[in-house]
Amino acid sequence: IRAEFGLAGGVTRRRRLFQSGSAKAMLPPAPGCEMVLLNTSGGLTGGDRMEIDVEQEPGTTLLVTTQTAERAYRSTSGQARVSARFQVGAGGHLDLLPQETILFDRAALHREQDIALEGDATCLWVETLILGRAAMGEVLTRLDLRDRRRITRDGRPIFVENLRLDDAALAGRDSPAMLAGCRALGTGLRGS
Repeated sequence: IRAEFGLAGGVTRRRRLFQSGSAKAMLPPAPGCEMVLLNTSGGLTGGDRMEIDVEQEPGTTLLVTTQTAERAYRSTSGQARVSARFQVGAGGHLDLLPQETILFDRAALHREQDIALEGDATCLWVETLILGRAAMGEVLTRLDLRDRRRITRDGRPIFVENLRLDDAALAGRDSPAMLAGCRALGTGLRGS
């Protein structure tokens, strides 16, 4: 997905949208400007590649969310790779509020997500990971997750989170130094 947003009459509007493969974007007819991302394949597995590139011109306001939870399924060969980049022009604001990512046993997901703020641009970002579906009795024992999240302002980092969960981390998940038995974790932050 490649999308660009600009101002028209003081209102944020889509300028361009390119989508291919299973990566799709919807723009609901609602007040404000919202882009809903969806993966029509139903989830990610080894060998899948998804790229998202969104640019906002100065002064624009955008909400980006997902239609449903993303799923990282068991991989029998290689990793699923996701690269997402959001650029917010000066005076703009981005709400990046995807639904949760559900990790299945033996998933291999390598994800890099970047928000580049220019000048006085701001953002709100909430990201949630679910370690298996508790209602289905799923317990993760094998996993290869590399999840990097970064926010920069004028090219300088203001937030960097590098999360790595693998088999060894899962084996020690009940430790207070790890997940303390939790099956979900989240990051919420505001770049202002």
